[in-house]
Amino acid sequence: MRGRTKGIVWITAAGCILFLVVLSSATGILEKWLWMRQLGYSKIFWKILGLKWALFGIAFAVVLLCFWFNFRFVARLLPIRDIQIKDWVIPNRMTSVGFFVVSLAPAFAFAFFYYPQWDTYLRFRWGGAFGAADPIFHHDIGFYVFQLPFYQLIQNSLTGLTFFLLLATLGAYIYLGGIQFAQGGRGIFARPNRSMAVHLCILFLPLAVSLGWGFYLDRYELLTSSRGVVFGIGYTDDHVTLLTLWIMLTASLALGAFVFIGLLTKRFKVVTVAVGAYAVLYFALVSILPSLVQKYKVQPSELELESPYLTTNIQFTRKGFNLDKIVEKAYPSLTDLTPEDISKNQQTIDNIRLWDYRPILETYRQTQEIRLYYQFYDVDVGRYRTSAGYHQVMLSPRELAPQLPEKARTWVNERLQFTHGYGLVMNFVSQKSPEGLPDYIIENIPPESLYNLTVDQPAIYYGEKTPGYRIVSTQVKELDYPKGNENVYTSYSGKGGVALNSLWKRLLFAWTREDINILLTSYLSPTSRLQFWRQVHERVSNICPFFFLDRDPYLVLSEGKLYWVQDAYTVSDQFPYSEPYGKFYQHINYIRNSVKVVIDAYEGSVQFYVADPRDPVLAVYRQAFPGVFKPLQDLNENMRGHLRYPEDLFSIQADMYRTYHMVDPQVFYNQEDLWAFPQEKYAGAAIPMAPYYILMRLPDTQKLQYLLMNPFTPQSRDNMIAWMAAKCDFPDYGQLIVYQLPKEKLTFGPIQVEAMIDQNTLISEQLSLWDQRGSRVIRGNLVIIPIEKSFLYVEPVYLSAEGANIPQLKRVIVTSGSKVVMAPTLDDSLAAVFGTVRQVRASKATPQRPQLEELSQAREIFKRAEKASKEGKWENFGKAMDELKSALNPPATK
Repeated sequence: MRGRTKGIVWITAAGCILFLVVLSSATGILEKWLWMRQLGYSKIFWKILGLKWALFGIAFAVVLLCFWFNFRFVARLLPIRDIQIKDWVIPNRMTSVGFFVVSLAPAFAFAFFYYPQWDTYLRFRWGGAFGAADPIFHHDIGFYVFQLPFYQLIQNSLTGLTFFLLLATLGAYIYLGGIQFAQGGRGIFARPNRSMAVHLCILFLPLAVSLGWGFYLDRYELLTSSRGVVFGIGYTDDHVTLLTLWIMLTASLALGAFVFIGLLTKRFKVVTVAVGAYAVLYFALVSILPSLVQKYKVQPSELELESPYLTTNIQFTRKGFNLDKIVEKAYPSLTDLTPEDISKNQQTIDNIRLWDYRPILETYRQTQEIRLYYQFYDVDVGRYRTSAGYHQVMLSPRELAPQLPEKARTWVNERLQFTHGYGLVMNFVSQKSPEGLPDYIIENIPPESLYNLTVDQPAIYYGEKTPGYRIVSTQVKELDYPKGNENVYTSYSGKGGVALNSLWKRLLFAWTREDINILLTSYLSPTSRLQFWRQVHERVSNICPFFFLDRDPYLVLSEGKLYWVQDAYTVSDQFPYSEPYGKFYQHINYIRNSVKVVIDAYEGSVQFYVADPRDPVLAVYRQAFPGVFKPLQDLNENMRGHLRYPEDLFSIQADMYRTYHMVDPQVFYNQEDLWAFPQEKYAGAAIPMAPYYILMRLPDTQKLQYLLMNPFTPQSRDNMIAWMAAKCDFPDYGQLIVYQLPKEKLTFGPIQVEAMIDQNTLISEQLSLWDQRGSRVIRGNLVIIPIEKSFLYVEPVYLSAEGANIPQLKRVIVTSGSKVVMAPTLDDSLAAVFGTVRQVRASKATPQRPQLEELSQAREIFKRAEKASKEGKWENFGKAMDELKSALNPPATK
């Protein structure tokens, strides 16, 4: 009785757990469907969910039937009797039920294994051709990227299924006494022995066939082998491993035949010998022989033997990372720039970035967050056309802080009232105020601008770091922005979020969001909407989980509205002969920036635009999800003008190009020309120099272009050897150029320029004097600007007072050739280096031409000054001249 009670308790507990698991799964699916439907992507939701459950169901049914059928066959061969284990008697009917329950375990295991394999099937079903073949098997690359992974999935599953089915059936025979072990451990078949032998043979044959199929597919896997100096098939794999795999394929089929004969004839030694010989053969041919050939045959003559394969490795790696499209040019790296060079490149000079994103982020937070419930998380760069001209700028959205002040942390405040961030700040990258603060293009709340940029919809409901879910359009007014000692309130009028227009939805989200207040609150109205998954990464990855996403989405102000742009990548790790990249995107050997995703910061809408229509991997998803991906031409021209080449992709390509610019196999093998990323100093430590955006004129062109660039140095050397640039403007968007510097002359690298600055006694003394107690000197990014086939090096210097973390731009260091100068402004430093003088830019705007009224006023002042001079009234003359200066150079005002 006590045992029955315990059984009931265990069954009840298991039932409750199963119910909670099913409920959580079902409500999660329903929640996501409502969210996807609101965004207009329910077709993606249903197709992916359908594939998941189809794979789950097929795997579950096949495995359950296999195990259950075999257990039933065992039960028919042997009488099921009551089983006694000590004092516990298991009735024969319970043994039959037990077999069914046992069958459920592997069925669920295989089903859960197949459930996430929908993308493998998707690529198999809709995958096409790349238009290029591998040099060994002469299959199109699409076979390896799309078909082979699915074949491997089926083969591995078949091997696992037949192996565990064989073990389970053998265990059932032992359990029911069909196989008994006498002394000495020899197995003896009880009657009817021939039927059991046939049964086990039938189960073993598909295992042997599956093993043989595995060796057949292993041949193709050699194209992504890392054995030896070549990634892909090398000399050993081509001449030895391929042969051994064919031998093992034949041996697998032979093993099946020997086991079949041995079991049927009850010659168990044949079975034992066959299995042992197979294991020895595998160890000798697959593990030992290739290693011996590699060590004693290949390594002594490695360059000679591996050269043809190295050539293929270089070729396919360049294809996989799109390095074969890079245009290589010579850059003479002349020693000195001239004043004429500076004058000819004034637009480039006007856009030299003097603000480092790290100090300026602190400045933003101290001067523009305005209230504790706002926060700047990141700083983006872009280019905008303003009334002051075409300029590179820095900008950052004012998003909600992760937490409200402690006393304000009520449910109503956190979920209903503080719902969104507000506006942004934007500043010129190359200008500062007289106090050393950024020269703002857009600032304050509500956003203000003197440069003809307007923000018609500044509310940010969806952002890069926007915290938690919010309920909008409720009876509680939402804080829009602070105004003096009061606040301005609003109510959301967009379409973002799921409508809470029924009791069942409130009940659903109270469960999924684990917040009973959603159900209990009386502040909701029929127009209320629940906004969740509000971060850019969350939204894109939930809609299209088959993309890899760039780590840094960026903000764009276009036609008065705020948008986020998220770069999405298609990737693969199956591109033959291509060396894998293994840093922040693990083990990929093919990548394309195929899609630009645009997210409305107010509405939360997500639109996908095709950036690379030639990408075969993207073609899979365009066929699987028709209508989702729009041509890039459908994106309005203003937004297209703000797109940029993604930094993550550029970093990956630059990292691979450090090695794979060497196309000669001998040079590659010897690593004679290996490059590295240069080092620069920041906060007293040497750090790798990151790629940076720059608005400049390329050599031999007249047009100002927006570029992403990064210099290179030789491995273990500090001098510069080359620089890479990616074009961000259409119609040349995405074109990569590498300018190679002369190897016979010295071109200073960043860390060498840093050393020159450190060794300049005037500069080092001044910086040491400032960096005393009460203040801190911050040396920002060293920016290298290619100008007229030479280089200009610029480094900003910030000063931050103790206790008030507001870094101010106080000095600009300019280096050209052997000249190093530090002055209060870039203009002053350039004048000191090149002996040129030009009008210093006004603090808040590019000086405008004087109007007619101002000229008339200036003439009157000049006449008074001239009269005072003739009369010898020098005090009046001085006052008049001061007035004249003010009239001709009026200070910028807001």
